[in-house]
Amino acid sequence: MMIDFFTYKIAEHWVSAIENGDHSALEEDEIETLNDFLDNLPRNALGWDWSEETNFTHDEISGLMAQCVEGKLFIKGHAR
Repeated sequence: MMIDFFTYKIAEHWVSAIENGDHSALEEDEIETLNDFLDNLPRNALGWDWSEETNFTHDEISGLMAQCVEGKLFIKGHAR
């Protein structure tokens, strides 16, 4: 099986919601924003790997500047 990945810059505060489905720290509009992002990810996703290093950069979920980690979303097949 071929495995590839997509890389995203994601604000730290989204990680718990993505990994564990824990939306308790998010407002309703943030939950909607997150769900829109997740709905547009590849359907053949296997899981995430998160960097431990953070950078202040453009968050790919909200479009705002934030303290972000790099998330690799592994998928079955080719990403490119």
